[in-house]
Amino acid sequence: MEQKLKDLVGQPNVWLFLKSSGGWFKDVHILDVSAEVVTFRYEHESNDEKRLWEKTTRLENVAEVEVKLLAMPKDGKQVSQLKDQLSQLLEQDRQ
Repeated sequence: MEQKLKDLVGQPNVWLFLKSSGGWFKDVHILDVSAEVVTFRYEHESNDEKRLWEKTTRLENVAEVEVKLLAMPKDGKQVSQLKDQLSQLLEQDRQ
């Protein structure tokens, strides 16, 4: 688990399931991983405010890790726009 978390430092769309809370922490940003602990940031939004948290927990507390690889809109128009944007990025990358 330690190496997997190290590989995800700075990567977007990471979700962690922590045993101590029995729940998922969505879209975390892993900041640091050592031999025993992982430190990450996450946001939590309520009706009144948006909060940014930084949490450090033991590696053994991390039960699962998920990474969202791709999200595609269901709307055909949005899919078309996304394809156009990706095509433009690929063209720029080839130059």
